[in-house]
Amino acid sequence: MRRFLSFMAFFGIVVFTKAQDPHALGIEQMKLWYNPALKTDTLPVTHVMLHNVNYPGILSTKSKSITLELVFERNIETVSNTFPFFTLTAGLNVDNASDNLMKASSAMLALSYALPLDYNNTYMAIGFQGNYSFNRVGYTGSYYSFPADFDRSGAMSWAIKRDPLQSGYNFGYFTFNAGASVFHTTEEQQWFVGFSTRYINHPYTEWDHITTLPTTFGVQAGYTGAINESTQISGYGNFSLVSGSSSSPEQYIGIRGIRKINVNDSSAFHLSAGLGVSFHQAVQPNLQLQWGRHLFAGYFDFNLPPIASSGYHRRSYALLYRYDL
Repeated sequence: MRRFLSFMAFFGIVVFTKAQDPHALGIEQMKLWYNPALKTDTLPVTHVMLHNVNYPGILSTKSKSITLELVFERNIETVSNTFPFFTLTAGLNVDNASDNLMKASSAMLALSYALPLDYNNTYMAIGFQGNYSFNRVGYTGSYYSFPADFDRSGAMSWAIKRDPLQSGYNFGYFTFNAGASVFHTTEEQQWFVGFSTRYINHPYTEWDHITTLPTTFGVQAGYTGAINESTQISGYGNFSLVSGSSSSPEQYIGIRGIRKINVNDSSAFHLSAGLGVSFHQAVQPNLQLQWGRHLFAGYFDFNLPPIASSGYHRRSYALLYRYDL
């Protein structure tokens, strides 16, 4: 009952807030935005992320997101400790650009169901997600020209794709998404493979009803394994393909080492360091510290040659906090 009331309070905030897709560096923490069936454990959590991107002399963008994940297990008798479970997820993402050039946001609500495939914590899950989004980019009567592939996969790029004429008018639209996954979770190893379809309903995204969102297909995968009692290694990736296009807006892979450090006989924390690569964009080192129910993470960008040779500079970082409920 406490979880349900917490979710309803959070959902009340989301409904009355203008909210677009997340542009997160911490993809492994934000994976339910990309695929609603990727809840691979029964731990209810909430997390917030701040993501700043700066192109000196051109513009800067700020993205803020908050997500709440609640798990409801079916109370049934079984010969093992594996149970079917539902996951209810709500999220809010808000993007802003300097000089009021862009404002975009998205409110997300998702439901998934995970069913055990065996008695060893292997599951199959299916999920559905609805997003209501707002987008406003540019000024009425004006048009800004940006370099080719500028802010690729970023907040500004996504906003312009939804309103290519940069009309300056605010427009709201609904998107419907779905996903499926297979995952395995034990102390020794965890892995998942997910498939998602976004923008199934092909909504119009600007007032002239010229631009619609094409269906985007995605694949997500990750693996975490133990090297010894105190050390783990983890890898993950996210790839997508837009229907009718040869381009891929999201290509990301990452690897992380996780070390358990004992403070005393009854207390320990986990420290991890990782490195991600956003293709054609940046190398992204990151650090995470988990102590009890609290997780703190920082992500940073080092630009790859396509950006470094493009005539402009890019600086980006993100901060994430997660609390296990």
